[in-house]
Parts: sequence; structure tokens; C-alpha cells
Amino acid sequence: MWVHSFSLRRQIVLLAVFSVMSNAAYAEWSSGFDFSTYYTDDVGLFSVTRRLSLDEDPTQPIVDEPNQGADAVYEPSAYVSWATENALGEFELTLDAGGYIFNNYSAYTHGFFQMEVAQALTEKTTIKFLYDFVPRLFVGVKSLSQDEHGEGEADERLNSHIWSMHLEHELFNNLMLRGLVRYGLRDYDQPFAYRDTQFFTVGSHFEWAITSDIELLAGYHFERGYTDHKQTVYYQDDIAYINHFASAELKIHLLPKLEMRVIFDYEHNDFTSSYTEDIHYAGNENVYQGELEFLYELTETTLLKAGWQHGSRKFNYEQFSVQNNNVWLGVEFHI
Repeated sequence: MWVHSFSLRRQIVLLAVFSVMSNAAYAEWSSGFDFSTYYTDDVGLFSVTRRLSLDEDPTQPIVDEPNQGADAVYEPSAYVSWATENALGEFELTLDAGGYIFNNYSAYTHGFFQMEVAQALTEKTTIKFLYDFVPRLFVGVKSLSQDEHGEGEADERLNSHIWSMHLEHELFNNLMLRGLVRYGLRDYDQPFAYRDTQFFTVGSHFEWAITSDIELLAGYHFERGYTDHKQTVYYQDDIAYINHFASAELKIHLLPKLEMRVIFDYEHNDFTSSYTEDIHYAGNENVYQGELEFLYELTETTLLKAGWQHGSRKFNYEQFSVQNNNVWLGVEFHI
């Protein structure tokens, strides 16, 4: 397991530095609450598909054994934000927390947390620092091919830490460009600690307001995930990878208070295992995913939403693709 390159203490120091810079001329607080109810036909893939997004974690850990059953899932989340101004411009701190609560498959229930610090550098340029933490994420029950007591099974769990930096620049009034870098750690519990992974991501996004009613968000990420050969050699199991992820999202205002979002995601993973007996050796995975969501502004502070998501993924060492569907209803409150 690697030593975290950004300790909690350093994050607090960084936050304090920005706070000292604030010298607030004014301060504004805002907050919100979101609650969604989902139906998924595969609990093993649910959080993987929901995080396959430019704004989330598209390379959430590999799921070797999907088709784990259907369930209802509840997602409560809340955020609080504090905005002010300093010598450079607008400064904002946002804390966000939520969770996925599974009705029948409680092992998959987990929380997620995010801290974001945004600082305007000029009228058209903003820098953002984000930290995302997902503790005790349950991936599934996995077979142990080489165990001290013979072949067995164990729960596969991990803690996920991601630090990222976004630099946003408004090229024109209707076009914004974002560049990002990420560094992350996936720390697995025993007996899967040999799968510990660190990864690096670079990417770019652009947001284009085509008309007053149509917006396009598109982006691409390249990511490299590394494992420790000294740890993986005993199990001959290496999940190191090279990842390409592309996504496009179209927002269309059908009516003044009704918006439709259409999203398409594509992901390709090349596994870099050097063990010829490893199932991941010379392996790759292709993921195609589409999403349709409708959002209705019930009041100035309340938003209703409903959506459907379909995904198809296939490893080259498997004969058939795995299909996954999620549908949901939700409501958002903003204060």
C-alpha cells in the first residue's frame, strides 16, 4: 500500500490558505438536498455505471463477476457551499456527501464524499481543487485461486481517494474549455491488498452553448493505472490498465421549465498484466452506455427528475456482452 501523497493535514492547510486569502467583502451560503430512487437489474454494476461520467470516477474498480441480481437503490445526498470574494476574484468552498443504500443487497451500500475549492484567477479563468473519498466500497465476492487453505472466496472491498485539479477558461461567451489532471489511490482490504492501485489521469472538456436552449458538453480522459509487481506475482492477478474514456452530453430545453439530457459514454480498457496465466493477460474491455433524463423545474427551488440508463460491456476473453439497466425518479431542493 502506498503512502498517500496528500495527507489530510495538507488538505486542511491548503483550505486554510485559500480562506486567509478571502478577506471577505461579502459571503453567501447555499445548500441543497437530493433524493433519488433507482431500480437496477445488476447490483454489481450499479455504482460502476452511475459513476461512468466526466464529473465522476469513470474508472471505478473492475468488476470481474457481474450479474449479481436486481434491487431497489436509494440515493440521499446533500451539499453546503460558501462563496465570497478576495483579491483575485470569487472564491467558493463546497462540501458534498451522499450514499447509495441498497434495499436487499446491503453489502453494496456505501457513502461518498467530496470537497471542492474554486478560485477565480481572472474574469474568464477559474482553478478548482477537488478531493473525492469513497470508503469501504464493496465490489463483490471474488474467488481466491491461490489461498493458504486452498481455493476459497472473500469479499472484495476498497477505499478510493482521488485528488484532482481543474483549470477552466471561457474562450468565448458561449464556449468554455476545461483541462484536468487527477491522481488517485485504490486501497484494497485483505486478502486483496495486492490489487492496490495508483492512477494518473489527464483530460479535457468543452462546454458549448449552441443556442439559448441547446448546450453540448464533451470530453476525453486518458488514464494509466499501476499496481505493484512484487505484490501481484504470488496471485498471478494484475489489474493494471490503460484507459480511454470519451463522453458527450446534450442538454435541450424542450419547454421553459422542462429540460432533456441525452448522454453517450464510451470506455476502453487495455489490461497490462504480464502473467500468461492471468485472465487479464492481453485482455481488454469495451463499454458503451447511453442515458436519457428529464428534469422539470417545479418551483425556483425544487427540481423533479426521471431517467433511464443502459450499458453494455464486454471483455475480449468472454463470449457475451453484459447488459445493465438503471431507471430512477428523484427530487432536488436548493436553498
